[in-house]
Amino acid sequence: FSAQLHSASGFGLSLTRPSFLKVLAGSTITQQLQLPPILLSDASDAATAETTKIKITLDNSGDITPLTATLNRSWSPQGYDHFLDLVKSGYYTNAPIFRVIPGFVAQFGLSTDPSVTAKNSKAIKDDPKGTGPGNQKYTLTFATAGPNTRTTQIFINFGDNIFLDNQGFTPFGKLDEFDVTKIYSGYGEGAPRGKGPDQNALRIKGEEYMSTFPKMTRIKSIE
Repeated sequence: FSAQLHSASGFGLSLTRPSFLKVLAGSTITQQLQLPPILLSDASDAATAETTKIKITLDNSGDITPLTATLNRSWSPQGYDHFLDLVKSGYYTNAPIFRVIPGFVAQFGLSTDPSVTAKNSKAIKDDPKGTGPGNQKYTLTFATAGPNTRTTQIFINFGDNIFLDNQGFTPFGKLDEFDVTKIYSGYGEGAPRGKGPDQNALRIKGEEYMSTFPKMTRIKSIE
């Protein structure tokens, strides 16, 4: 429902219930009355129910493909915030999608400039398993090397990889729609397991090494 609050000038201000409770939660009278938190629970719910639309532009050897995704903070608060910080800094511009396994995942998140990758290598803590859909098809998730090791690498789930949910992989968003053929998959799994790009070489040499795999699809931009 909506609550009608009236200012001293007599004009009405229409607020939704969560917004009204959020205002009420911070008021002096509420603090003096010491109301039980459960009475104001909708306020905290509203504060965490943030979503953001982003546009991802792929460059597949000159074939430009725009994608949209919806990010949801309630699924993975720290992952959501960290990803948006990286996007705002332009970190993913021209980054290659270096690991593509059909039916499983497509992975990206190493900069063409090794110094930029190194600068952003500080890990964030894990989020607990959230309220989201888990690692369903087309969800976006941070890659990890174990607990509390999320830095910059992201993977797109090509299938319903729900078995990843209990391994610390918490999605923070989902592509609205997607055509997997728009990402080059010919290199497959990375070295040493496969014949694709070696992540360590990518991290150390950047563009110099990336150019030896010219068909890799690039992230032209994220905004």
